[in-house]
Amino acid sequence: MFRTQMPRIYELRDLIADPASPDAYFQNFDENVRKSPHHVNEIYLRREKELRGLDPDSWKFLKSEASPYLVCKDPSGRGWQQLFDILNQARAYNYLKTLGCSNIRFIPRADKQALRTPDIEALLESDRVLCEVKTINISQKEIHVRTSFTVRSIGVRLDDGFFRKLHSDVIDAKNQMRAYDPLGTARHYVYINLCFDDSLAEYKERYFQQIDQYLSGNPIQGVQLIFHNDHTAFFTPLGMTNATAVNDGEEANGLGR
Repeated sequence: MFRTQMPRIYELRDLIADPASPDAYFQNFDENVRKSPHHVNEIYLRREKELRGLDPDSWKFLKSEASPYLVCKDPSGRGWQQLFDILNQARAYNYLKTLGCSNIRFIPRADKQALRTPDIEALLESDRVLCEVKTINISQKEIHVRTSFTVRSIGVRLDDGFFRKLHSDVIDAKNQMRAYDPLGTARHYVYINLCFDDSLAEYKERYFQQIDQYLSGNPIQGVQLIFHNDHTAFFTPLGMTNATAVNDGEEANGLGR
C-alpha cells in the first residue's frame, strides 16, 4: 500500500544496497511507516508530492544526485542533511512551475572543478531563468546540544551569525549565477530552505519577521529571494514584504507570496 502511495520515495529506498547499514536512510522503512503516528506518514507524503512534481528526466537526474547520500550519515550530528539538501531542490523546481516557467531542467555540474553552476534553468515566457537552491542548517552549537542532550533555552531572536550566513549564501548564489550568465540577461532566483535551531518551530513566525526586517535594511540587488516555510510543529502560513515566502505545499499549488 505504501509503495503505491509513495512510488518515488520507494525508488530512493530501492537504491540502497544494504538497507540495514547504520549509515543508510530508510532503515526498517515499511515497519516504521506502518507503526508511525499519522503525522509521520504525512511528512513522507508531502515529500512524495514534491518529487512527483518533477518530469521523468528531472526525477532521474535528482535521484542520481541523491543516491550517494542515501548511505552517507554525517557523523558530526547532522544526520542525512546532505540528502535532504539535494531533495529540497524539487521545491524550487515546483515553485518555478507555479510561476509559469517551461523547459525547467536541473543543470549538470561543471566538468571543471573550478567552475560552479546554478541548480536549475528554465524559461519564463521569453526570459531565461536561473535558480540556485541554498539551505541554512542548524548551528554547530545546536548540533552539540542535540548530540550531548544538553538542556538549553531557544532564543527568540536570530543572532548575527545567522544573518552573516544568510548574506554569505545569497552572495555566493548570486556569484554562481553571474558566472553562468555573464551578460546578466537571465532572471536570478535564490530559493532558501531554513533549518532553525528551534526544532519545534515555536518562534518561526518571529524569525521570518526578523529576516524580512533584515532584508529591508540590507537589500541584495540582482536576485529574487524565496524562503520556504517548512511544515513543522506550530505551522502557520507566513508572508514577507521584502522576499517571497512559500508555505509548505504552496510551491505545488501556485500560492507563494
